[in-house]
Amino acid sequence: MSEPSRIPDRIFNALIDERLSPRVERETRHALELDPQGSERAAAWQRQSEALHAALAPIAQEPLPLPMMLKLRNSAAPAWHRDTTLWLYIATFAAGTAVGLALNYAMPTLRALIGI
Repeated sequence: MSEPSRIPDRIFNALIDERLSPRVERETRHALELDPQGSERAAAWQRQSEALHAALAPIAQEPLPLPMMLKLRNSAAPAWHRDTTLWLYIATFAAGTAVGLALNYAMPTLRALIGI
């Protein structure tokens, strides 16, 4: 009898956290059906995950401390700054285009004046 393939811990973590793609999840569950030790291991990890979620749920529901909220709020760029930056890029592009067109139209006159 062939020995069942050992599923890596990262796949187990993703399976327990429900972060696998549907195809990989199907393949992993099929492999677990063929591997009693792996199946027991997955069940133990699932129980541990549920216990951790139950134990830490009250902490996750607590509001953030005020200093942390203020720091998070102040760390993001304000909306006006993002909008101003966008308009600055647009204005720079428009100015460059205007200068390029003006030079293109003025070139015959400049050449005549310089004598080229």
